[in-house]
Amino acid sequence: MFSSLAKILRSSMFYPAVILFCVSPLFLIGVFPDYFYREYEIGYFLIFHNVTEIFSVIVSFSIFGLGYYSYAQSRNAHTLFLGVGFLVVGLVDFMHTLGYAGMPDFITENSGNKSSQFWIFSRFVTAIVLFVAIYIKPNRKYKLIREGFLISCSLLLVFVIFLLVIFFNDWIPKTYEQGKGLTIFKKNAEYVIITILVLSLFVYRNATFYTSKKQLRYYLAAFIVCIFSEMVFVLYTSVFDVYNVIGHIYKIGAFYLIYKAVFISAIHDPYERLIQTNQLLSKEVEENKINSEKIRKSLQEKENLVAEIFHRTKNSIQLVRSILMIQASDFPEDKNIQSIVEDTSIKIQTMSLVHDHLYANQDLSEIRVSDYLQSLVDMIRQAYPPSGTEIKINLQVGDGALLLDTAVPLGLVFTELLSNSFKYAFPKLKTGEISIQYSFDGNRCYLVYSDNGVGLPVGFDLQKQKKLGLSLAKIIAEKQMGGTLSIDGAQGFRMEFNFPNDLYKRRI
Repeated sequence: MFSSLAKILRSSMFYPAVILFCVSPLFLIGVFPDYFYREYEIGYFLIFHNVTEIFSVIVSFSIFGLGYYSYAQSRNAHTLFLGVGFLVVGLVDFMHTLGYAGMPDFITENSGNKSSQFWIFSRFVTAIVLFVAIYIKPNRKYKLIREGFLISCSLLLVFVIFLLVIFFNDWIPKTYEQGKGLTIFKKNAEYVIITILVLSLFVYRNATFYTSKKQLRYYLAAFIVCIFSEMVFVLYTSVFDVYNVIGHIYKIGAFYLIYKAVFISAIHDPYERLIQTNQLLSKEVEENKINSEKIRKSLQEKENLVAEIFHRTKNSIQLVRSILMIQASDFPEDKNIQSIVEDTSIKIQTMSLVHDHLYANQDLSEIRVSDYLQSLVDMIRQAYPPSGTEIKINLQVGDGALLLDTAVPLGLVFTELLSNSFKYAFPKLKTGEISIQYSFDGNRCYLVYSDNGVGLPVGFDLQKQKKLGLSLAKIIAEKQMGGTLSIDGAQGFRMEFNFPNDLYKRRI
């Protein structure tokens, strides 16, 4: 609350403070001329004059630097024009300093008239640049507002002013006569400059393109101080008197205010917006981190839940298998029941293994084919240990993965084939070989299964089989998995099976 009140007081007292700064010296000199008016010795005045003029030259070049070198990023035509305009002002003011009476001759003999002519040119350029800049909008593109073109024009203008004052002095009306003071031309020129500044003040009050109220305030204050500065330079009779001192102080104040206005437009406001944007981005980044952490925790909880579901599903399946085995134990002599329970148990274990792999896997949507098929081979070998026959299994599996919806039916087909080979393929052989090749080609999978056993019975017809066995495998392969299955049992057993790998989509 107090800070806001302080800002309001500062903003409301700004213009009265500027006017008080301008009026007070003139009021004191006018009321107490005997005490305040004086003419200074040339040595003391030159020190003061050189310091103030060099300061104003530095400020002019700083305004140029701000407007010119920030244009590549800001594309602010207004500050670019002001900056290049003040390059001219700074160079002409520098020549005014070198040409001042009492300084070593600047090419030609220095005099009050010579320095005053440079002064008039500099003030005219300042007033015109400030007035024209009002009509140059910051964010609009202009054909003539180009860095190279403006710099060329500004240097050409400085060169023309230099030639006129130094070498063609007679072409310009005199502005100061020694012993008489200012000429009518000098005073009228100052009045014209004051008129331009007053017009600029009123026009600029209604401008809407300035970047902030603070920038507008600095511009308007600069116009006010410039007007008082020009008024003072109408009054002096000696180039070394107190009015000249006050005029140069006003000039420093006006240039400082213009520098502040250009600085706000070219540097302060863009960086302020950048800081605000960075703060917003930092806030968003922080919020995104918090949300990301929440999402990560939520996903971790869901993954743990899904893993637990797979684990419990596996346990439930195994429980069903155990119950089935217990119930089958009541009929030890019934081979049909024992065979059915045994086959069903294998199928239950096949489905259980899928959930076991999913639970152990980091990816809860798919399992590695090689690991899964190897687990099924180990399970069948343990369930049907060969008696007197050495069975070699050549398992060749490409690098790939299967989704849950594809892995379960594939496992059922695979265990049906493998268990048949272990039970029926090698009844009288000492050694048997089973070859399994599983590969990927694009979005299709290929399984080639073969053994060198006794093969299928003569006249075997898969379509007429009443037992599940291979009939179930064919139904699963073609109906559920959308694949094609072919069987050849003439010499040993051979089955070729291919199916699409993109029939189902990931669920997690």
